[in-house]
Amino acid sequence: MCVFGHVIVNILAEKSDRLKVKKSDIRILVVEDDESLGRALEEGFRRSGYSIRLVPSPSAAENALRLEEYHGMIIDCMLPRKNGVDLASEIKNSYPKIEIALTSGIFRDKAFAREALIKSKAREFFNKPFELSRVIQTFDEIFTPILDADQQPLFELLQLEQYSSNDKLHAVRQTPSIHGLDLPWVYSLLMDPHISGTLRIAYPDSRQAAIDFNKGKIANVHFADSESYFGVLLIEMGFASSEEIDRMLAKQQSKRLGERLVDESYISPHAIGIVRHEQMVIRLSKTIQDTNVEIQFDAKEIESDVFIDGFKFTQLLSDWACSKLSNEWLKSFYRQYVGNPLTASVNYNQANIVAHLPAARVFADLEMTLTWPRTIDQICADHMDRELDILRALHFFLLQRILRFGPKAVDKESIENKRIRLERIWQEMQDQNFFQILGVNKLAKQSEIQRCYRELAKVLHPDRLPDSVPADLRELSQKIFARITQAHSTLSDEAKRQAYTKTLEHGMADEILLAETKFEEGLRLLRSHQFREARKALEKVMKMHGRRSDVVVYYIWSLIKEKRHRADRSELANRAGDLMQTIAHEDRHNPQYFFVKGMYYELTGEIQRSYQAFKHALSLDPNFIDANKEITYIKQVYGKKKSTFTDDLSVVVTKILRRKTG
Repeated sequence: MCVFGHVIVNILAEKSDRLKVKKSDIRILVVEDDESLGRALEEGFRRSGYSIRLVPSPSAAENALRLEEYHGMIIDCMLPRKNGVDLASEIKNSYPKIEIALTSGIFRDKAFAREALIKSKAREFFNKPFELSRVIQTFDEIFTPILDADQQPLFELLQLEQYSSNDKLHAVRQTPSIHGLDLPWVYSLLMDPHISGTLRIAYPDSRQAAIDFNKGKIANVHFADSESYFGVLLIEMGFASSEEIDRMLAKQQSKRLGERLVDESYISPHAIGIVRHEQMVIRLSKTIQDTNVEIQFDAKEIESDVFIDGFKFTQLLSDWACSKLSNEWLKSFYRQYVGNPLTASVNYNQANIVAHLPAARVFADLEMTLTWPRTIDQICADHMDRELDILRALHFFLLQRILRFGPKAVDKESIENKRIRLERIWQEMQDQNFFQILGVNKLAKQSEIQRCYRELAKVLHPDRLPDSVPADLRELSQKIFARITQAHSTLSDEAKRQAYTKTLEHGMADEILLAETKFEEGLRLLRSHQFREARKALEKVMKMHGRRSDVVVYYIWSLIKEKRHRADRSELANRAGDLMQTIAHEDRHNPQYFFVKGMYYELTGEIQRSYQAFKHALSLDPNFIDANKEITYIKQVYGKKKSTFTDDLSVVVTKILRRKTG
């Protein structure tokens, strides 16, 4: 037996992941006298990455085994001069660690298959004609504990403390397809003082986006969107009134809206830059979507007079961690890193600087004094009720290179901690579809499905458990991995995947319809001032998968209205403030958002800001009756103080920039 063969055998026997191997290091011997079928098996396994050899007879197989080490075999039961079951039995006696699968086109009886498996100690019996993908998948599952998953270059950087600008560009260019929720990581890498160029993003619905990076800044954001937001932002920032915008839009001119307003002396040219900056922020936020995207980066010189700098970008990363990353995505993404310790990275000294941002605030809230390295499970162990908040904070720190993943440590986790972790994972899986279980999007390519499956197998395969674990814990691990295998088996087969996706889409359509119906019910209750009932109805909608993105705005509305006169105002303000952080940036520019913002400021005692928020809501929608009522309420309760409604600095600046003529 060759040295490498001993290594493989020992790894399999000891169930260790201290040494990982590539598929090309694993040798499989096919014993098949049907040349066309044998060639098909040979080609399929070779394309999958295995080293494989085809022989036509038992004697040729025995000669091959004398010369080289093989780790798996596929043996036809009907062979010349010796049947395959006897051959497999003899090989198992001589080479007990070889994994064998039997095939047959004649012996199709279930009893024969059962007896053949017992006699030969083979792993699987395939009746011809069989699906080649099923045979390959069987060996994938057998060798998963020792296979080194082909991690995408983009995510390999999460484990490195130091890497160059060229390393970043290489990683982005070598990862042409990613999940849309991974775009913040791509943006973080390209926000480099030595990188300039355009990142092009293609979405499944054929929309395109292009983002220009210029030496540590985002210079332009081009995104195919039905809304420009320019007029809305002019009104929101107080540069123009809705009447002025309508008047300009009514004029048939080739010039852009901002240029027309400048020509008419309604606004200063400086106002256009301020609005364009916010317009860029909205469009950048809208590029981050829960779908697979294709990306391509072209290096070139970029020029722009308006940009998003590093300071603003850090705020956006925090914002996206709170508002964009779904619970399901977070759980799936970090499931594969459960055994990797987190440790301090190159920017760790900046942790205190960003600690006040919403995404990072959980550590201050929990008064956690952390020492590194620590695994995710160790961090979450005493705060399971805040697990998702902790994952968002960790993700934010990873994107900022404050933390990084270290190499997987030798498994020293206690039996009880293993049990708690596996029980939690099993519970989560009950509400997840196959795509969520593997942590991939519905449009994920097969390469991504295979990669994620292997990453999960490295962490959750039952063979990773020590021999000493209790039987019930091993059974739980087997149930979890059986579910993962079922997901992988379904999504790896195109026909099964299409059928499963259609079923999901039908169910999602029903969920969206139900969520919309429940939302309309909550909205009706809200408008009729039945705030408690509205809050309960909208609370249910918040938990639905098919809910609309802005439902949280209406939920906060009902929550504050219900409780602001009879609850602890500071506690209610904290709750409302946390919820407002989950509103996506593009949903923060409508009358309802500013209305809710006004109520929040009134809770915190910031009456001037509250008044201005209600005025903004009314300027965006002059028929917003509730905003008018809140303005009246503020004047009645707080109007005795003459200084209450003086213009704040932003309003003063706005008036200067407007330069409206008499």
